[in-house]
Amino acid sequence: MNQMKTQPVFGLIVNGTLGAVTMAWMTNKQIYVMERNIRHYDIRDPLQALQFVSILPRLARHGLDLRGLLEKQLVIIDVNELQSKPWSKLAQRQEDKRLAAAQQTRSEEAVAQDRGSDGAEPERI
Repeated sequence: MNQMKTQPVFGLIVNGTLGAVTMAWMTNKQIYVMERNIRHYDIRDPLQALQFVSILPRLARHGLDLRGLLEKQLVIIDVNELQSKPWSKLAQRQEDKRLAAAQQTRSEEAVAQDRGSDGAEPERI
């Protein structure tokens, strides 16, 4: 399995002086998001600020490790194969319409093949 896909992803949620570190990861093709027992920090409290700051170097090291993995993957991957997709709702609707039209075309072609080249209904037994 691709090593990049198995690495955890961290996030920081903040509201003023309050913050929380979150994490998501993938195991067995299932993505998990940590939503319970999240450690909250209030950086107005010196002890909590110190605890929060002590996490940052570990996250920075993890980021460097991820960068190394990514650079190894980019050597293997043809960058031209990677095309980003727009993620707006409009783009998703357009993609849905395009896929539905393609499915309709395939269905019509299958029906036409069933009827044969002369356009007659197939003989039923």
